[in-house]
Amino acid sequence: MSATGLEAVLDRRLAALRTAHPELESAISLQELLIRTALAAARPPQAPSFPLPRERALHTVRQGVPLLHDQPLDLDVHFAADLFSRLVNALQQQQQQQPDQQLGPALEAIVEAATTARLDPQQLFAEAFVQHAEHVAELARQAGLDDDGAEVLGTLAHQAVMPILRAYAEHLRPLLERLDDGTLEGAAWQRGYCPICGGWPLLGELRGVELAEFLRCSGCGSGWRWRRLVCPYCGNDDYQSLRSLQIEGEQRFRVSVCERCTGYLKVGNAFDPPPAALLALDDLASLHLDVAAIERGYQRPSGTGFPIELAVADQEWVEELA
Repeated sequence: MSATGLEAVLDRRLAALRTAHPELESAISLQELLIRTALAAARPPQAPSFPLPRERALHTVRQGVPLLHDQPLDLDVHFAADLFSRLVNALQQQQQQQPDQQLGPALEAIVEAATTARLDPQQLFAEAFVQHAEHVAELARQAGLDDDGAEVLGTLAHQAVMPILRAYAEHLRPLLERLDDGTLEGAAWQRGYCPICGGWPLLGELRGVELAEFLRCSGCGSGWRWRRLVCPYCGNDDYQSLRSLQIEGEQRFRVSVCERCTGYLKVGNAFDPPPAALLALDDLASLHLDVAAIERGYQRPSGTGFPIELAVADQEWVEELA
């Protein structure tokens, strides 16, 4: 989808979200700022293709290993650093207009850590790319950031690399689709975490007239077919320990819960699935379901379903966080 087309879809979805959930205006405005800043990046991220023969790819996914694992990627640190800086600047400007959001001290601490070289951009964005949140948090602590600063840094670093992650996913999805035979039973990928990057699903989607269930990755936004009445987190297929929470007044979304691992997944009708860059808006639109699930003792698992590592090619990186 072109940038212009994506902007049009964003405008339409934001308008619908604001109409349905005026009480979320502060969160909607923040998410809009993050998305629009990423869409306005100076250039698209570089995501060079790498050799991945079909037989090797088939063996990899049948072993439950995401396609990005142990690949020699050229991580576009220059893009991530530029977007990181743009995000920081945009948030600082928003803080001047809405000082009640209390992000100012954390942003100032991050800028100070970046400009005094206490944050290594290559290390920061590499850890964010593979979604090792605990490693990003450790880098924040080493840079002298407090808990609030570490949380904001983790969010910004993740946002800065997501377009790169999505670009690689766009290269790999056609290969993954060619490995399938077109049926759910014949799907090469049979895991609850993402076949591209190993991320846990952010949402489930019911697509088409047959309401086929797809999972959407919290990292790269990819979607893959999933089996109904199976927990994506622990693989539990005992229907007696799987159930749905229906929230009064909610017509689009429901919550699938597993009594075995106490995990939950929000699932909604998706006759028009959102582009990966806008998936966070559906997550926000169903925020009240998170509250309902957590109040009942359910949770989303932390980390990723498969902690990928990269065989990153040697390059000279230039710090651009200042």
